[in-house]
Amino acid sequence: MKEIKNTEKLILFEEITKSVKKIYRQNKDDEKKEKFLIYSFIKGNIDYEYDGEKIKKIIIEDSDEFPSFISQYGYGFSERSLNNFFRYKFNDNKIDTIILSESKTSTRQKSSLVLNYDDIELLLKLIRQEQRACDDTKKTLIKNLIVDIFPDVNFDYSETNNNKDLILRNLNDKLIAKLTANEIQALGEFYVKATQKFKAGHIIKKMTAGLMKNAQILSLQEIIIKYEKLLTENPAESEWQKFFDEYITLFDSRYVHKVNYKNIATGITKYPDLVLVDIYGYIDFYELKKSSTDLIQYDKSHKTWFWSKDVSMVIAQVSDYIQKSKENALPYAKTIKEETETDTEQGLEVNIINPRAIIVIGHTKQLDTEKKRNHFKNLRESLKDIEFVLYDELLERLKNLLASIQTSATLTPDNCPDDLPF
Repeated sequence: MKEIKNTEKLILFEEITKSVKKIYRQNKDDEKKEKFLIYSFIKGNIDYEYDGEKIKKIIIEDSDEFPSFISQYGYGFSERSLNNFFRYKFNDNKIDTIILSESKTSTRQKSSLVLNYDDIELLLKLIRQEQRACDDTKKTLIKNLIVDIFPDVNFDYSETNNNKDLILRNLNDKLIAKLTANEIQALGEFYVKATQKFKAGHIIKKMTAGLMKNAQILSLQEIIIKYEKLLTENPAESEWQKFFDEYITLFDSRYVHKVNYKNIATGITKYPDLVLVDIYGYIDFYELKKSSTDLIQYDKSHKTWFWSKDVSMVIAQVSDYIQKSKENALPYAKTIKEETETDTEQGLEVNIINPRAIIVIGHTKQLDTEKKRNHFKNLRESLKDIEFVLYDELLERLKNLLASIQTSATLTPDNCPDDLPF
């Protein structure tokens, strides 16, 4: 073992055995002159000893040099807060090693955390920025106190926390939980002022679209949770009717109005569960059955599948809606306009031209063979102006819609995906 470096407080020693080179540290103030292993050069890596409560080793991969953020004398990360975190605050019992890499993406590998150099450098930049902002805030608070107590002293009052990056990083869910109603109102007023900075209409449109997207995401997340609960409970048709009546215009924006059909004479003896008007003024009838309703039955003599009794009845039912609405198209449209008219708004103009009926019913788990699926597909596509939507299909569409909105958060309003199509 030979001495390779002598500083004011330390002596470094080198020990070479076969293909491994080890570096030790000795404190000059240590009367026992104990030597502590700092790191070893092994197979192109630097194995760095670390005294964390959980992290015991740092491997500097594919290198014989230290990155700027690691101490060559065995004291871990150069940045104190980062070092303290991995030494004392990191408490995952399954992780004992950190691998530092210039080429690999930051990820987890079994009992190791791989950290890319660039990610650490960015983190250190943010920490330094935060520290500078904190120091600036402290100075400003001191100066403002002097101004408040001694107004004749030649200082100007300054606003604190004017660091843009610091403010933006703190706009998170934890902050929302701490805000009062007045503070939220102040944020809203700030947002209005901020939009006035931009004269270009497309920028304001984009910012507004972003807020609308976030609101839509929150609404869809709530709708999906309630929908999944109903699908599990398999409630009565009336419960599904309440759900669709409350939420369908939120998850299918084609529809802009629900018609209170029970106040409207249509010549129909039994009312559909929902009557919806789309953005073009066309009418759709919705009929809701239970998710457990049998879809098809087997005909042994012909070795084929046909509609179940319940489905046949609902097909006849919605066919009657469609036929009666066509026969009474003009008085139906007139009555809708009169019933939806208010003292401030004109009544709704609707088109009773080829109205559709959408039947929400059943579950794909009933179609557990390819033959069943094919026969159901053929039966489904044979109907004119009548569409079938299975409950789990709709749930999947809701989830896909949510995913597409989340994915398209950075898109402009002009090329965002459409809402859920039936």
